[in-house]
Amino acid sequence: MADPIKPQNQRIDFIDNLKGVACLLVLFHHLAFYGPMSDAALTLIPNTIHFLYDYGRMAVPVFLVIGGFLTGQKLSQINLFQKRTITALIFQKYSRLVIPYLAAIALAISFSWLASHWMIHDSLSKLPEIPQLVSHLFFLQNILGYESLSAGLWYVAIDFQLFTFSALLIYAVIRLSPANWSPRKIRSLALCLIALITASSLFLFNLNEKLDVFFIYFFGAYGLGFLSAWLIQEKNPILWVFILMDVVAAALYVDFRERILFAGLTAVTLCTSYIYDWKDWNIWRNQIAQLGKMSYSIFLIHFPISLLVSALWINIYPQDAWMNVWGMTLSACLSLALAVPFFHLIEKRQIF
Repeated sequence: MADPIKPQNQRIDFIDNLKGVACLLVLFHHLAFYGPMSDAALTLIPNTIHFLYDYGRMAVPVFLVIGGFLTGQKLSQINLFQKRTITALIFQKYSRLVIPYLAAIALAISFSWLASHWMIHDSLSKLPEIPQLVSHLFFLQNILGYESLSAGLWYVAIDFQLFTFSALLIYAVIRLSPANWSPRKIRSLALCLIALITASSLFLFNLNEKLDVFFIYFFGAYGLGFLSAWLIQEKNPILWVFILMDVVAAALYVDFRERILFAGLTAVTLCTSYIYDWKDWNIWRNQIAQLGKMSYSIFLIHFPISLLVSALWINIYPQDAWMNVWGMTLSACLSLALAVPFFHLIEKRQIF
């Protein structure tokens, strides 16, 4: 999934494990959500399809918290804006996101056009017009009301909004603070503002689903990750973790939302891994972590692959439930396999 700027010289195998598990949930959620193979398989494994449909989306708050955590680590670096301008920082983030994103859009358009020759389905997109393409280039498609050209592209847009807002906020606090303020005082002000915006999202904006095309709707989860990255650097971090848990509990009491529960659990898990220093255990250096490192590529490429496999498979086995279960499995395996060259040749090979 969207790859926030990572801290230098720091192993994050545990975070990659979280991302790997969440990535697999997204992959199978989309296979269950988008037919037609899942429609045919529903008669055979209805409970599994419904589970993936309902709970696979819980990977989103996990990614949001991780994104906020990594961004919080990045923006807590000493003298960050003396080393790099705010414009350069945001452009670096944009560049890392947009090149794999545009490659995935090109695949989605091509594969959707091919698939349209073999099946008629809601998951297929029409050939885009120029304004629609331009809106995608600037991550504005959902705000402007254009149909997304591939599944999950809304998340990339939200991730960029969240990072940009967070970076601009911290930059503004640093630049507008009085010259005689200590770094500690500036940091405290920034922390209070992030906490205020996080709470506003949890208790107000996240309750209005009409706002789900804007970053503020998701800032509750993202802010929990951001706050976690900063609070574990404070004195008595355990106390701050308990306060964070209390805020999440209060938000759930106001209106229980599973996505906020998952976000809170992820934030607490990240804090605990750093406080008790088990984030670097060798156990986390495994294949799931490798998937986590490629999560953005997997996230981008799996939908075009599933379109093409679905179109071919449903024509060969239109009613065979078992064969469509195997077709979904094949689609998942191909997505994971083809994400490897996509990751190395497109996502990782960036010169910015």
